[in-house]
Amino acid sequence: MKILVLCGGRSAEREISLQSAAFVEEALRMAGHEPCLVEIDRSGSWSLGGSGLVLEAGSFPWSLRTGCGAEVPFEAVFPVLHGPYGEDGTVQGLCETAGWPCAGAGVLASAAGMNKAVFKRLAAAAGIPVVPWLELDERSPVRAGEILDSLGLPLFVKPARLGSSIGISRVDRREDLPRALSLAFSYDPLVVAEKAVLPAREIEVSVLGDSGGVTASVPGEIVPGREWYDFEAKYECPDSKLLIPAELEPSVTEAVRSSAVAAFTLLGGSGFARVDFLLSGPAFYLNEINTIPGFTAISMFPKLWAASGLEAPELMNRILSEALGRRPVGTRRRDGDAEVQG
Repeated sequence: MKILVLCGGRSAEREISLQSAAFVEEALRMAGHEPCLVEIDRSGSWSLGGSGLVLEAGSFPWSLRTGCGAEVPFEAVFPVLHGPYGEDGTVQGLCETAGWPCAGAGVLASAAGMNKAVFKRLAAAAGIPVVPWLELDERSPVRAGEILDSLGLPLFVKPARLGSSIGISRVDRREDLPRALSLAFSYDPLVVAEKAVLPAREIEVSVLGDSGGVTASVPGEIVPGREWYDFEAKYECPDSKLLIPAELEPSVTEAVRSSAVAAFTLLGGSGFARVDFLLSGPAFYLNEINTIPGFTAISMFPKLWAASGLEAPELMNRILSEALGRRPVGTRRRDGDAEVQG
């Protein structure tokens, strides 16, 4: 099949997206597909393979065409876009409106999963443990004293709708809080402040969801090469390590795997995701969900599935099969489709 792979994008995670797209492109080729990379630049314009304009910013792609007018046929879209304008439901809505099968989560799950505050509220309401947090809005007065009284020190300050640890600060001293807030607000008008869980182990689980149900991979553990797993520790520090599978008690392994499935199901997820946890002693907390997790050379998502017996080509086929088999929302059931028994 010819698969349109969307990469790049307008967010601060653009460079990570390009790295992820290279992995996805190779895995699709290994699976026998024909990937067609379309890069979205910072202005929002789309280009095919780095040359030939496909879609100018501000226009709508009822059909995708190259600069010379030739059509670009494809059978499904595989978005490998991290952060806003790609992982947040915007591209998913475009695909659904145009009737293009799209790998991964739909509009609602993408939007809710991207927003750390919304996802925490959903998880807490469902009884899944999360660390204490506060939602902060740039339009409302933000009082450092109230944050410290509620969460204490140390704490983390994060942009609500960004990943790859971009814009995140660990705050150990009261006087460092204003700077951390300023940094986070420079990326997003919505910010989350979280109580730091110390000591904590970072555990991640990959999830696949299709007509056969939701399945979870073996858990993996991140051992950061720095004080905490910031952007540099993720992508630039050679001392950071991934332990796959994570060395956990069997009961803890099953607990985090079942919680990952519960979080994915709660969100209304489809296709794939990665669910992250913090483990402190016998207690664990749901940290966040990534509906388009990283596919870079050091990314946990494909490594966890490989350790679970699902190599990259088969992983691509599973993801695409789910996307192609998904019935569009709001369409009438076709004759022969299964009926709900009452």
